[in-house]
Amino acid sequence: MATRRLTVYLMQAGVQEFSEARSDEKHAEEFELAAEHGIDGRFYRAPSVPRTPPWVGFIEPIVTGSLGDVRSSSASGLLLIRVEGRIFAFTFGFGRSLLDLSRIEHRFGLKVALNRVDPTQLRSLDTKAFEDLVVTTTTQVSKNAELPAFGVDVSRDILRAATGEPRDKSFAKRVSGSDGLVLNLETEAADLGALCEELLIAYAEDGYKADFEWIDQLMLVKDAKVLESLDEALVKELSGAGAVSTHTAVPEPINWEDIDAFKIAGAGRKEYDDLDLHAYLADLGDERSELTLERIKDRRVSVRYARSDRFESKWSLYKCLVSEQRVEEALYVLIEGRWFVVSGSLVEDVDLFVERIAEPTVTLPPSKAGEKEGVYNKRVAEESGGVLVSLDAKIKRPGGAASGIELCDLLSQDGEFIHVKRKSRSATLSHLFAQGSVSAATFFSDGTFRDEVRTTIDKFDDVDARAKWLELVPKGSDEVDRSRYCVTYAVVANSNRPGREWLPFFSKLNLMQHGRQLSAYGFRIALGRVGVDAEDGVAAVGGTTDE
Repeated sequence: MATRRLTVYLMQAGVQEFSEARSDEKHAEEFELAAEHGIDGRFYRAPSVPRTPPWVGFIEPIVTGSLGDVRSSSASGLLLIRVEGRIFAFTFGFGRSLLDLSRIEHRFGLKVALNRVDPTQLRSLDTKAFEDLVVTTTTQVSKNAELPAFGVDVSRDILRAATGEPRDKSFAKRVSGSDGLVLNLETEAADLGALCEELLIAYAEDGYKADFEWIDQLMLVKDAKVLESLDEALVKELSGAGAVSTHTAVPEPINWEDIDAFKIAGAGRKEYDDLDLHAYLADLGDERSELTLERIKDRRVSVRYARSDRFESKWSLYKCLVSEQRVEEALYVLIEGRWFVVSGSLVEDVDLFVERIAEPTVTLPPSKAGEKEGVYNKRVAEESGGVLVSLDAKIKRPGGAASGIELCDLLSQDGEFIHVKRKSRSATLSHLFAQGSVSAATFFSDGTFRDEVRTTIDKFDDVDARAKWLELVPKGSDEVDRSRYCVTYAVVANSNRPGREWLPFFSKLNLMQHGRQLSAYGFRIALGRVGVDAEDGVAAVGGTTDE
């Protein structure tokens, strides 16, 4: 019997009829199944229309003669099977386009895969880290391995998909799971009904918690009243003052090299190089105040690929939103069109860690409206009376490093490595936190790096200043007393939120990871907020100046 690769989805419990599982946008021919096989189901085939590939018109002008009638087509098949009141969907070719993806059981494939896979025989993991940008990572190993080999941070990474070998080889030779399930197994079409029964059993089990319990740090919200209140908060934010806790992100891995432009319904013929929620809301003008949940869910995000001359509808705007909302002391996040509640213990750990981070000892003036970071750093150093020196853009390249590493933006007399970043849609805080931990680690471990920093300081005009700052940077051959130094993060952002609530949760989670790493290295850390255009002219880092 030949090995086949099958892709299967489980429809939500409320989907009882085959017609409810189908996409209204696609027309397909329906086939009944032969009664002798005892399978309750339907098969759908979409018409295949041959098209001329767009590259033909591009290449033809530079060749001699005609390329002829070059045509390509793609077939789509969808098999729906009903077992114990649940409908399973097997897709073939481009059959996924025939399915109503808003009605599939999310994480069905992932749960089945983790309940059946041998945790010592993993081959690939897909994770996502959510912050002010979404980082999607696919990690593959050359041979089957255990979880630690993939470098997953169980307190931060969200497992999106897993691939490995099952404990029971009669189940499948290999299994991959995310929302859908991909199986490599020996089977015939007549046996798919029995396979669905087995998948339903695997989906209901909770054996995955023995090795993968951390995936439940985000739990899907199903309570209708909670969902309603979350969506109301989202609409109020987007239609009101601005997207404070929400941004847009592509909901699935894509090849960015193939993307030419995006288009979001509601903004006319406007095209975007990237998914920019702030730009989109600005383009809506007065219509922004009329946004409703229905409009957000109905409006489509389309993509024009470099190989095409037309836009292809890909996702709803709602599915592309990433949002944080707090309701009744609980933290919820909107990811890929679904609301999740974050584990209360994780929120407590993160909030406690961040609240305990010290305030900076240095006092920084507020940033001027529209002032660039480099200009701000230079101005602050000049106005500090010799307390601070600007090392902004003084990039050093340690031996073998592929990219430059900056020690800090501002260096203080007290040994504070101050890293300054404006909190905005284009300047991600994840880069700021990583910059602090990487530069500190390089400072104490790479003597060549310290010598090059000293060379930069040696070029200062003021002889007395040179001696003062050189005393803070040990020679490459000397030991480094790490307890003498503090990595300070100074975020330029106005907010009236108390404490550290001006920092989004996933940014705080990222900061906790880097903070723990810095503490393990022996460095102290500090976090402060710099206001913008404070009326009194001076705002301490961490002040409460508001826009």
